[in-house]
Amino acid sequence: MYDVVIVGAGLSGLHLAALLEAKGAHYLLLDARTRLGGRILSKPLTAPTAPSSSQNSQHRYDLGPSWVWPHQPRINQLIKQQGIKIYPQYDQGTLVYQDQFGAINSTIDAAPMSGSIRLEGGLQSLIDGLYSQLEPDRVWLNHCVKGVSLEVTNEAQNQVRIDCESAIGKKTITTRKLVLCAPPRVIEKLITFSPKLSPAQSQALLNMPTWMAGQCKVTAVYETPFWRTQGLSGDGMSRLGPLGEIHDASPEDESQGALFGFVAWPAQQRKDAGDQLIPYVIKQLQQLFGPQAATPLEVQVQDWATQTCTATQADAHTSPSQSEFGLPIVLEQLWQGRLLFACAEMACEFGGVAEGALEAAEVAFDVLNLDY
Repeated sequence: MYDVVIVGAGLSGLHLAALLEAKGAHYLLLDARTRLGGRILSKPLTAPTAPSSSQNSQHRYDLGPSWVWPHQPRINQLIKQQGIKIYPQYDQGTLVYQDQFGAINSTIDAAPMSGSIRLEGGLQSLIDGLYSQLEPDRVWLNHCVKGVSLEVTNEAQNQVRIDCESAIGKKTITTRKLVLCAPPRVIEKLITFSPKLSPAQSQALLNMPTWMAGQCKVTAVYETPFWRTQGLSGDGMSRLGPLGEIHDASPEDESQGALFGFVAWPAQQRKDAGDQLIPYVIKQLQQLFGPQAATPLEVQVQDWATQTCTATQADAHTSPSQSEFGLPIVLEQLWQGRLLFACAEMACEFGGVAEGALEAAEVAFDVLNLDY
């Protein structure tokens, strides 16, 4: 039997696992995905780069969270501890604005993300660093938790039973304490509880929208950040779409150029567009940044609304605000303190964002109060 089982190998789950590893706890980290990181996803190009002089062909582009801010203490400390190189979000030049009729103004002096920080290698570098601190056999990917139950053993000591499915069949795991680090709505939808959660507890999970769950991010990668020579920052805002918000995502050394944007169309419209979404995006980028935008090396797309480990149907219709986050009282210390929740949405101060994932993990670690 484990001391702690963590469900969800995103930033919160990995940080909690690293804290338990340092404590010497007997823990296990489960995730239904075949990769680490949860909503953090940074990908290199899948196609070879054209210029042979490129020094950064393996730069990874963030398709999940992209930015860190100086006022976020935990994530900045983690970056420093792991020795990850950082660089400022590019903000030199003017912003391009497109109105609902397609008219374009490229002379706006505004830099909405000025002051934010990017990580070399993307936020995936944080995931890699945390995983390097763990024993590999304590991390089980491709294990989908189907049900959890509170049991009383022959010794009259409560334990939690976890029923999960993997590629090689069903497994049963027992633990003293269970920490769920998956999105709240996904937990309510995919995991069966015994005893059942109360209606108020289930509703509290359903009421909490998942940060980024309804979003779709697109990154267009080019040989160079050509817009910079035109006096453009790479920032863009559009009321026409498909991209509603655009930013420069180029590596610091400018060995490649990249523009990323959030698709403003709702999930169903994105689904209806299908394979035509990328051509629509390229056409829009060409309108905003000129003819060179018509020939990207590659376009990466991540529609989080299609990911069952991230989003539910309800997330496709909501726009979460910071005020909706924090651990509801009805979800505190369930099952005599053996069932805990610790994801970014449960953070009180930095709810929803990467800093909040670390915050929630540290709160859960304190609540676990393991004695060694």
